[in-house]
Amino acid sequence: MIICHARELIFLKGRKVGGTSFEIALSLSCGPGDVITPLTEADEALRVRLGGRGAQNYARVRWPGQWRARSVAFRNHSPAARVRAQVPDWLWSRYRKIAISRDPFEVAVSRYFWRRARGAETEDFGEFVDSHRNRLAANARIAPFEGPDSVDHFLRYDRLAFDAAAVGLSDVYDAMQSIAAKAGVRPPEATAAALYSRHPHAAAIISETCATEIAHFGYRQPV
Repeated sequence: MIICHARELIFLKGRKVGGTSFEIALSLSCGPGDVITPLTEADEALRVRLGGRGAQNYARVRWPGQWRARSVAFRNHSPAARVRAQVPDWLWSRYRKIAISRDPFEVAVSRYFWRRARGAETEDFGEFVDSHRNRLAANARIAPFEGPDSVDHFLRYDRLAFDAAAVGLSDVYDAMQSIAAKAGVRPPEATAAALYSRHPHAAAIISETCATEIAHFGYRQPV
């Protein structure tokens, strides 16, 4: 999660949406007063090597126009409601809230193979989806698309270049092209269509659990 004062934006980081690469790219243009939440040790090293700012001001921050710093508790995947509760009202109203949106069917596949690569998953894909129902809609909670905590601009994962350009973030997208944070853990043959054709009940679970998100963005069940 990043709050960038020069760009007047708040980046809310969903799970398995390419958010780490976006964060690293965005940090290249951040200043000393911006809020930048910590990444993994390897990703922090990559960020610094590329010339970006490392984690800062996520536990204590002085907002523009204030004399004293205050304690805060910003996390990597802090939901919008928690961020809103910790920033000044004027900042939440003025700054653009931005997040990356990704098809929840793809998010589930990406999360499954990420956990397997870390040795944290031994179930097959269908069992994984069934046992993680409460986490399937996590991104809609982090970055709501309606209500008082709603995001202003969603950058679609499948058309990121176009959507980033539309909100003046082409430079961030361009910088992302040389960053491959957390990439390479999903086998090339593990397409959504292949997995859901073998586990149709998993597709049904996601369709039901993420129905509002799927309808809002126009996503479709792979099979």
